[in-house]
Amino acid sequence: MEFVEAVERFKDNMEYVRNMSFNTIAAYLSDLHHFQLFLESHNTDFKEVKRRDIELFVKEYSQGKYSRKRPSATTVSRNLSTIRSFYTFLYISGTVGKVPTELIKNPKTRRRIPDYISHDEVMKIISSFKETNLGKRNKAIVAVMYFCGLRVSEVCKLRLGDLRMGNSPAVRILSGKGNRDREVPLNDQVLAIIKDYLQIRKDFPLSEYEDHVFIGTRGEPMARNVIPKVLNTQIKLVYPEKRVTPHIFRHSFATQLLQKGASIKTVQELLGHANLSTTSIYLHITDREKRAAVQLLSD
Repeated sequence: MEFVEAVERFKDNMEYVRNMSFNTIAAYLSDLHHFQLFLESHNTDFKEVKRRDIELFVKEYSQGKYSRKRPSATTVSRNLSTIRSFYTFLYISGTVGKVPTELIKNPKTRRRIPDYISHDEVMKIISSFKETNLGKRNKAIVAVMYFCGLRVSEVCKLRLGDLRMGNSPAVRILSGKGNRDREVPLNDQVLAIIKDYLQIRKDFPLSEYEDHVFIGTRGEPMARNVIPKVLNTQIKLVYPEKRVTPHIFRHSFATQLLQKGASIKTVQELLGHANLSTTSIYLHITDREKRAAVQLLSD
């Protein structure tokens, strides 16, 4: 069996057996591509890989080989986890006789506290969009990410049927990250912005994707890599010195809720996190601000 065939079987297992999301599978395949470059550079058969080969790969990959830029410790750790999962699959399927990643520990990583901006800063961005069709669409995208905590990929996949605009208005996120469905209520502010956009949405050319909430100028659904491009220009006009990415609106959503007294469990469910530990990182932000506030009392 060739390496490419083994990867294809692993991909099928992730997609059809483990029911992993498209984005997760894409990340795994990208990691395995880096490992493939290592195997080719050392003329090593993937079925003959030993522990020392994995250790050498981690060392070289950490130094910036096999990728366009030097990866962070978190990226190296994820790559090693991917290889471990890949070889575990090969071992279970009988392709290899041993998992070479055994006894190899992942690199220590420093958990990065997410960046966020204040409610007033978000509202300044939202109010800066022009009252054009594109302006109303882009305003609605920012509003949904901030007031509902959606990821960019979830915004792209939203369908009209996922919006409940009548009693108890809410947005359904179907098969979010990790294939977890959730529902997030819509407050009056975001509801008004969405309704304003939907009134002019019919002016966009519609295609076979006409059930997508957010569509492009040619009627196509908004792509994941397009949203940052269309938003960054506007954001830079408002905050030229700040680094404000689309994902920061989701971070700000979580941070603002915790600051206003929402429980960590509630925020976890609204964000669609599988583990409470993932959500708990936002507690470090509020703890940091509490410490800063207390320092104001010092001489």
